[in-house]
Amino acid sequence: MDMKVATEQISRLNCLLSLPSTDVCWSKYMNATEAIEELESLRIGIEKQDKNAIDRLLFLLLPTGDLQEISISSGWGEEFLTIAEILQSVFEIKSMG
Repeated sequence: MDMKVATEQISRLNCLLSLPSTDVCWSKYMNATEAIEELESLRIGIEKQDKNAIDRLLFLLLPTGDLQEISISSGWGEEFLTIAEILQSVFEIKSMG
């Protein structure tokens, strides 16, 4: 598990979520700050190799999950897919598609 790659990808997601055009209306989050705060909390857990944090992040990356919904409605869906694929690879999760 390459923690540096994982934290870099979470930082990429946070940068995208920080864009002024971020639209969270199709997610559980009230605003982008909530999503960023959750990702930051998960990053800390992942650095400690907390399995629950890893599982939660992977859940958020699932198709039609909150982060993908945000990415599509915000116009960075393709970049999200790349990030999700890298993170899934870091945690050795193989795509079902």
